[in-house]
Amino acid sequence: MIQIFAFAVAKGLAERNVAELTLIKKEAEKKRQRHTLTGLMTIVDADTTPIWLKRAIRLALASLQRRDDIVSWLKSSVDLENNTIKVSPGKTQGYDNPIHLQIKVGKALREVVSECLRSPVASPYLIHYRPKARKREQIAAKDHWTSVTPNYLSNEFSKARDAAHAYDHIPATERPTFHGIRALGAWLYEQQNFPQEYIQALMGHADAKMTKHYQDGHTEKGIEYLEVGADLAF
Repeated sequence: MIQIFAFAVAKGLAERNVAELTLIKKEAEKKRQRHTLTGLMTIVDADTTPIWLKRAIRLALASLQRRDDIVSWLKSSVDLENNTIKVSPGKTQGYDNPIHLQIKVGKALREVVSECLRSPVASPYLIHYRPKARKREQIAAKDHWTSVTPNYLSNEFSKARDAAHAYDHIPATERPTFHGIRALGAWLYEQQNFPQEYIQALMGHADAKMTKHYQDGHTEKGIEYLEVGADLAF
């Protein structure tokens, strides 16, 4: 319609392009500000923040994993005896060389993982919750009735952030989200003098030299895990 009215204006059949005027102009996207450790810990310490969300925040901060991998992390990936936890970052699984990490668990990460395992809610996931109501359509849309979807995690984090008044001094559209925890964690690792190679490997940004991926054998495929550490101190 815009093109038609543009032609009409050019031919003198219309005074203005009225079709173009109906478009809603998008405001410039607001840039999200960075998390601070003080701000994030305010959310973690707040009574208004659900226990499961506190664990998700701490898990993300120590492990540097993405939101989607935090909510899909299985309890079966944990080996407390050997002090390791495995993860295959979902974002890399479509790559030619998908990444699989075996993380050596530091003190802070072990604490939150242990809390997840001790939860009385029977769930296959580290991060889980007991819904107040179990609606059939909601249960059908999830892998397990206790699972947390990525969008639900993001929305609940934003609610908890504002309820804790952690970033009231920042305009609502610029306040940091759950996604920003990963960047704060990487910065904290850097401040604690961990080398960039260590941080990048933990974030799943490993290059071809350090990435171990599916290897084609004569019989079946096996997963080779890249061993990394997560020893951030809170």
